[in-house]
Amino acid sequence: MASPKLAAVRSRLPAAARSARFVPLLRHRFYSNTTPKTIASVFTARRTVPSTSAFTVGSRRGYVNGQDEDTPEGLRYTEEHEWLALEDGNFAVIGITAYASKALGDVVYVELPSVGASIVAGEPIGAVESVKSASDIYSPVSGEIIEVNEQLDKKPGLVNAEPYRKGWICKILMKDTTELESMMDNNRYETFIASS
Repeated sequence: MASPKLAAVRSRLPAAARSARFVPLLRHRFYSNTTPKTIASVFTARRTVPSTSAFTVGSRRGYVNGQDEDTPEGLRYTEEHEWLALEDGNFAVIGITAYASKALGDVVYVELPSVGASIVAGEPIGAVESVKSASDIYSPVSGEIIEVNEQLDKKPGLVNAEPYRKGWICKILMKDTTELESMMDNNRYETFIASS
């Protein structure tokens, strides 16, 4: 369920742009003070490591070496512009892609899921709000939320600045790894966004 803050932002958007899904938002023009603006930025996400787990922030460089790429190899992608990185067995880290973060513009608020929540693939688990629009975040897999990136409470702009490093959204203990088969690799995702 979307937050009251997200609902308020959506209520200010044109009727055609109030869709809960992100993809339709990319195809609409938004108008502010009679000046047309198109969404040119989207989400990106990065990960932080739990202090109580086997991971440590200092030893993790994120999912991309060097500068962030638009569609790094080794990650899986969805049509809703989320990415997933596998970690140690059935653990997965998810976030929003650089393409999505660019389309959204400057992110000002991230609604994070609750740790311990059971989630179903394709269902909303949070939301991202920017100066241009708001969009739900969808889980690419089913399972349980085991960690969230609490840095995003104070620094939501990490979603824009470092989508595949510090801007990750949450970590999930996956229930069924066969759900990964329906996700795209970086080449298929690049083809998908080029045809959007």
